[in-house]
Amino acid sequence: MELIFLGTSGFGITPIRNLPSILIDKCILIDCGEGCLKSLYRNNINLKNLKAIFITHFHPDHTLGLISLLSKLSIYSQDSTITEYPPIYVPEGMSSQLNQIISATFSSFLNRKFQLKIIELKAKPNQELQLTLNNKEYNINWIKTIHSPICYAYKFNQTFVISGDTAPFSAFQTFLEQSSILIHEASFYDKDSALAHELNHSTPMDVAKIARESKIKQVFLYHIPDIDKMEEKKFVADARIIFSNLFVAHDGDKIIYSPNSVAP
Repeated sequence: MELIFLGTSGFGITPIRNLPSILIDKCILIDCGEGCLKSLYRNNINLKNLKAIFITHFHPDHTLGLISLLSKLSIYSQDSTITEYPPIYVPEGMSSQLNQIISATFSSFLNRKFQLKIIELKAKPNQELQLTLNNKEYNINWIKTIHSPICYAYKFNQTFVISGDTAPFSAFQTFLEQSSILIHEASFYDKDSALAHELNHSTPMDVAKIARESKIKQVFLYHIPDIDKMEEKKFVADARIIFSNLFVAHDGDKIIYSPNSVAP
């Protein structure tokens, strides 16, 4: 499996970071923050190969790029390059919010020859979705995180776990079982942990403690503050004492996973 970070910022687009978006195997998109479409092009992704979109939650930093992406797909549809939109999977109860966003933007893609397929995923324990995309099988699990509005963490083929936005919570440890790579938000510095938890977010130390108690092989932080390369070292210094295989993700970074190795 291959994962590409399309956007890794948690606090607005920066000169080097777009807002949260992640691509798995060039066909599964998780979140669609501002700048997602441009990142797809920069990584030479053919849009017609997108087969599924998963939204963690409906804060604007995770969704505002979706309108641009769907509009672009609708343009392709005029010449039959694309025959359907990728289905959009959202947390339980949130399809109406997506429809409101689309309606409020007077989006032209609603008038095309095929319609969006929005699928709500139930907020129940041990749920699983099985998909066959590009002749490959995917088993997707999710868990409701500590966040408002409702947010899901997703797990793909017992390999990649993507946290969405969340404060630390005990059930997440069980959710990580048998997985290899954790992609986790780290919205605040460790010194601001009280504020982070109050706002339903995490710090690098929070993530390191989760990783230490699990069998996760590597951790990549995303949804991070606006910091430069020099500041990154300070940002994760204490956390890496707890869990050494912890890294800050950057836009364009790729992770290639096989059962015997992980190649960032």
